[in-house]
Amino acid sequence: MKKLLYSIILISLFAFSCKKHGAASEATITIVEPMVGDTIQFGEELHVEGTITGDGELHGYSLKIENTNTSEIVKSAASSDHAKSYVFHEHWVNNVTEPALMKVTVEVEINHDGKKTSKELNVVCLPN
Repeated sequence: MKKLLYSIILISLFAFSCKKHGAASEATITIVEPMVGDTIQFGEELHVEGTITGDGELHGYSLKIENTNTSEIVKSAASSDHAKSYVFHEHWVNNVTEPALMKVTVEVEINHDGKKTSKELNVVCLPN
């Protein structure tokens, strides 16, 4: 009886401590470019480049550039691929007609239970 009880406890502890199918529990987002507060001249490209790494399998990411003056999403990209890491490199050409603060957001889905993390930064775009 004792052996059975110990076996049940051991199996329960093992089952609760294992990650579901190697799923990640956390992720790190590194944005290499642009830098916080960069100024992008009219006609220049805004490069958004970086990496996302998890401690297990991640479940996709999204990237967006939003004009905070107008709430318009000027660029978006996404991947629903399952991977332990991602590399992103997106471009948008500045075509604003008045000075604008652009918010760059990268969000990663850590697991299918809805856990996410994100990183944001702002840059300034100048008109012609």
